[in-house]
Amino acid sequence: MSVLIILHGPDTGQHFALNPNRTILGRNTDCDIPLTGKQVSRQHAHIDRRDARYYLQDLGSSNGTYLNGKRLTPHVSNLLTDRDTFQLGPYLFGLRTTAPSGVTEADSPVVVREMVSATSVNERLFAQDPAAKLQVVLEISQHLARTLEVEPLLDKLLEQLTKLLPQADRFLVILCEGDQLVLRAQRTRKGQDLSSLSFSRTIVQRALKEGVGLLSDDLQSDHRYQASHSITSLDLHSIICVPLINQDGHRLGVIQVDRLCQGFGFRVEDLHLVTAIGMQVAVVLENVALHAEQLREQRLRQELALAQEIQQGYLPDELEGFPSADFEIHGHVFPARQVAGDFYDFVKAPSGQLAFFIGDVSGKGMPAALYMIAVRTLCRHLVKETTSPAQLFPRLNAELAAENPTCMFVTLEHGRYEPATGRVQLSSAGHPPPFLRRADGTVESVALRPGRLLGFDVEPLVFPEVMIELAPGDALFFFTDGFFEARESKERAMFGLERIRAFVSGCTPGKSLADCTEAAKALLDDFTSSKDLQDDLTLLILRRRL
Repeated sequence: MSVLIILHGPDTGQHFALNPNRTILGRNTDCDIPLTGKQVSRQHAHIDRRDARYYLQDLGSSNGTYLNGKRLTPHVSNLLTDRDTFQLGPYLFGLRTTAPSGVTEADSPVVVREMVSATSVNERLFAQDPAAKLQVVLEISQHLARTLEVEPLLDKLLEQLTKLLPQADRFLVILCEGDQLVLRAQRTRKGQDLSSLSFSRTIVQRALKEGVGLLSDDLQSDHRYQASHSITSLDLHSIICVPLINQDGHRLGVIQVDRLCQGFGFRVEDLHLVTAIGMQVAVVLENVALHAEQLREQRLRQELALAQEIQQGYLPDELEGFPSADFEIHGHVFPARQVAGDFYDFVKAPSGQLAFFIGDVSGKGMPAALYMIAVRTLCRHLVKETTSPAQLFPRLNAELAAENPTCMFVTLEHGRYEPATGRVQLSSAGHPPPFLRRADGTVESVALRPGRLLGFDVEPLVFPEVMIELAPGDALFFFTDGFFEARESKERAMFGLERIRAFVSGCTPGKSLADCTEAAKALLDDFTSSKDLQDDLTLLILRRRL
């Protein structure tokens, strides 16, 4: 047997049994489920049962039928499950494929004396002695609102409930953590240790599923509970179970209050009070979760800022080992996120040459930044043991491929500059070739055939080299693909190599290299109409002085 439950609106909590074939909802008195209100049409909608499934159809109503917030097309059947909600005028309904107790006791798995909606404020919650109840709820809300951690919050809640319900013996807060129900807090009046005992999942799951607070009593006399260890072992006689539901309808957990002995049990007024408190607790739990998320985000921002600072510390900003150099070199990394997978480096080699690198690690963010540091460290080590770029790349690839569980890779360009002659020995591992700007203003792309990228052990490992001689005033411009692959939008053309060529042409010998790198970023910002980069951008410029 399946039923509809009014989750919100007039007569919240009321149940209607569905017919075996078709159930009509509307304002007419002859409808199977008659409803009131001007927003409800005479025959508003119907629910059909076909092949053990239910289908909802709007019958051309004036104000429409909404399934999960979306207005239905009239006279079109839509699958309806117990995870859905639908609205007709002021009524919000939910489908339940198992009849709750209170429909017919014979079909009920739980003895329920009273239930009340826990998803919206109902006038019944404060019907008796409203001023006193409202004051209690406000006082508890004020106590709980001062706490922004879950454990102290739940402890304060149970302390307040102990004072409010002197006839209760045990107080529980059970939270939904993923697909599990987890007992997060409990308190007993007599101080006995009940940590090894469970709770009635039947009652908890029903309260969560239907979104109603339940008052159950006479549990021990009901034969349906004789197999329940949590009820028989505790000698439970009466239970209040109230779901904690946020404004989005998300189930956070339940508050459960147990009475372990016979005699004066819980009243309907107690259920109403705990339900009102539960609504406030759900709001506070949301605030606690939001606060915890804000703390996590703050810690993450701090960690990323520290990671950025550490990463910047790995990038050289001064030329060391060449006190009277007739050349200059400058690099800059513009990360798309706080940390980058691009990098550049330069260092004096044992031969007296200037060894320099520019690379682009696959991916972005923290994983790429960590891999970048590993590549940079290996490059500095291997510079001391090799004499040319083509000799360094195979050894670097072997090291990266040996310990690479994430299958990340890197494109890399490596050069060695001889200050005495101005000659540059270059090789590329899958990296775009540089532009050469001569002192007279002519610009050409270096004819450097790239080898394959690095990070995996696949043959062949061939890295062609090219030798270039820089005359005074000549400069080499190296860049990562975040430069020429930047787009105005997803549909439009890339920045492209010709725009880079024009940029290189404008970097005259009298212009500082730092100004050149900043000009490149400004050009890209203007092209994309955004200061947010689509990919990491790195430039490295080597220039022989006039």
